[in-house]
Amino acid sequence: MTGTPLVAAEGLTRTYARPGWIGRRSVTRAVEGVDLTIAPRETLGLVGESGSGKTTLGRMLLHLLPPTAGRVHFDGVALDALDGAALRTLRRRMQIVFQDPYGSLNPRMRVGAAVAEPLEVHRVARGADARRRADDLLAEVGLDPVMAARFPHELSGGQRQRVAIARALALRPEFVVLDEPVAALDVSVQAQVLRLLTELRDTHGLTYLFIAHDLAVVRHLAHRVAVMYAGRLVEVAETAALYGDARHPYTHALLAAVPVPDPARPRPRVALRGDMGTAQTATGGCPFRARCLHPARDERCTTEVPALRSVGDAHLAACHYGDVSSQPSQPSPPGDPGS
Repeated sequence: MTGTPLVAAEGLTRTYARPGWIGRRSVTRAVEGVDLTIAPRETLGLVGESGSGKTTLGRMLLHLLPPTAGRVHFDGVALDALDGAALRTLRRRMQIVFQDPYGSLNPRMRVGAAVAEPLEVHRVARGADARRRADDLLAEVGLDPVMAARFPHELSGGQRQRVAIARALALRPEFVVLDEPVAALDVSVQAQVLRLLTELRDTHGLTYLFIAHDLAVVRHLAHRVAVMYAGRLVEVAETAALYGDARHPYTHALLAAVPVPDPARPRPRVALRGDMGTAQTATGGCPFRARCLHPARDERCTTEVPALRSVGDAHLAACHYGDVSSQPSQPSPPGDPGS
């Protein structure tokens, strides 16, 4: 997508220091040096294993979590330059939907009151007007307004997530971070919620950051996909290009893990060695080097951190050999439980 980005991150970094033995401290790099843009009305999928830094990055884009280094611009405004009042005003234009809808809703607050709360906090509507708007929002996400009188525990998981979406839309935001919004739902309910999110995006012209670990889910909603590993972006591309011509070996491993509905259809099987473990505390070389199966990997991978660079039309990859086929050189044997 072209044009001025709605959201732009420059060098975003988030580190955590923990005390160690004899006064030493270990530093974990949850997010490191991320540059990212999201265009108006675009859906950017952000994928990677658990612990790769996806949620941390999403919260920094909303300034819910201050970065250790770097800066976020929203519609040209630097979020870290705003005072409390100005930031609260800007927050009307950005919202988040969490993975666990039950955990994000007050169990002692009725559904209608939860949806109306943002309207009252930001003094957009009060009393009967706020309740009426809450009923309209519930109807918009496919819920009967009579559910406004219920408590969260009286709803199903899918219904609770619809309530969370309605609350996020209450202030008519432009940018919404969707933090694994369907991960906790049954497959059939996932499809319903994904259709709802697509309809809402198209109706209201919303911009999404869609965080997920399931590439099959992201494929049907995202215009572009960014792959994250150990706090770094390792590949960014248009959705069709990434799924059809992945350039980073980690992306190949993620794609190989996506279930295929046809058991007779051949597909590569990739069993990554180890886990991210020390990648977020290690220094020097490619963070993926210990698990990499790239046929061209060599000594350079252990000494030089690969930059996120162009390997095709609007296609970026953080691999020294991203312009070489990254199909694994050591595929796992059939039946390997690690695939």
